[in-house]
Amino acid sequence: MGTGADRSVRPGGLSLLADFKRLGTLPSAHKRGYQLEALLERLFRQAHFRVERNPSVAKPRQTDLVARYGDTWYVIEAKWLNGPADIDVFDGIRSRMDRAASSAVIGVIVSVNGFTNDAVEDLRVRRDRGPILLLGEEELAQVLSTPRSLVNLLQVKREELITHGRVHLAAVPKPRRRRRPVTGLPGAEARLLDADLQLLPYVMSGGGFGEFVFVPELPDVDWAFGSGSGVCLDAAVSPFNEDGIVDLLYGLDSMGWTSAEPCWNVQQSGANWHGLGAREFVEALRAWKKREESLDDAHHTEQVTYFDTCPGGGFYTLTASIAVHHSRPVYYCRLSFQLPGVPVDLQPIRHLFEQFDAAAFSYFRPLSTPAVIRHHPDKPVPLEVVGYVASHSDLDLEEVPSGHAPTEWVTGLVVRNPYLGEDSRSTSQEWPGRVEESELLVCALRSHHPLDNPKAAYHLYSWEYARTSEALALRPVADW
Repeated sequence: MGTGADRSVRPGGLSLLADFKRLGTLPSAHKRGYQLEALLERLFRQAHFRVERNPSVAKPRQTDLVARYGDTWYVIEAKWLNGPADIDVFDGIRSRMDRAASSAVIGVIVSVNGFTNDAVEDLRVRRDRGPILLLGEEELAQVLSTPRSLVNLLQVKREELITHGRVHLAAVPKPRRRRRPVTGLPGAEARLLDADLQLLPYVMSGGGFGEFVFVPELPDVDWAFGSGSGVCLDAAVSPFNEDGIVDLLYGLDSMGWTSAEPCWNVQQSGANWHGLGAREFVEALRAWKKREESLDDAHHTEQVTYFDTCPGGGFYTLTASIAVHHSRPVYYCRLSFQLPGVPVDLQPIRHLFEQFDAAAFSYFRPLSTPAVIRHHPDKPVPLEVVGYVASHSDLDLEEVPSGHAPTEWVTGLVVRNPYLGEDSRSTSQEWPGRVEESELLVCALRSHHPLDNPKAAYHLYSWEYARTSEALALRPVADW
């Protein structure tokens, strides 16, 4: 088999996608088809498949390409006809698959002009004859621009066909997903209260864009048994719209990766909304019209940053940019994990990435700098309190000598940012720049006290933060 490795940009300077567009100008369908085979050979090689062109695997029938990835073989047929590929094309590749010596053979048909509806339905009904995966023009352009996404796309298509009996094809409308109820996600155990102890759905603050979030606890992935440092894992996911982000949260929750204390921040050009809880996050997303009505000049997109801890140590951030539009399309979405090391069992993360079309080539990378940066100001900084974070007590009243104990404790504070504005840079060089525009901070309280016993004064004693590839997780620490 061929082993050469083509470059995504040839010496002539034409990328795979540019070559594909150039083929569309050829008047001869035969020439287009022949050159499409050569283009697909380069594509599969760059996606790290082993490829052979015109192999003898299906003799006496001719096969355009055979490619192998791991232990899986793909019989590939390229078509650039004047119309959609029909059932005859499907029957032809089934014959080639039947003649192959290996049982682990998957058919792939690439048709630039798409597929007839009858052929797609026939594939769905007769999928027991062996899986055949379809790529149309839109998906072909996608993988030509990013060859590393080919492996994951084929895996998703195979699972959709075998598990759900659906033909995964961009030209075929995706089945509508039922809008998930917020009640299916856990709510926050802590509560946000204003200065008068009235319950708040979130804390609204003046601010801007910056992809940061205030957190009550920040796991240090470097703090583990043995030497070494923590690792990070980043992936782009494709939720399509706001409901897709909700589906992603459900996926994380189904794997046990949603705690009772996730924190989040929704950012607009002039305001931020800080909150707690997965359920509350979804409610805030879906109430976007109400939030935007409070702004004089809302930007056409809003950014979200979501933070939660991982079982066994570590944390992850979810960042996304969502259009302020009734369809709520998502322009980008990133998941970023920081973990104490590479897990022995990778299946949960692998399943999550496959479910949401994450990049096929994602890597665990060791952190080259300390995971958590800590700083103490020269002296405690006075704080102006505008709200509280309250949590229920876990004490057993029967074990308290007096027979009475507070049921709610203040575990955090909402305060005015003492480093707000340009002058803050000279005040503290260690204060994270992303938070300079935030009017308010949500601080962890080092010494808890009963909710009905507020203190006369509070001060900022320290802060710590960690950076993922897209977000900043900040933990300011106050005390009284």
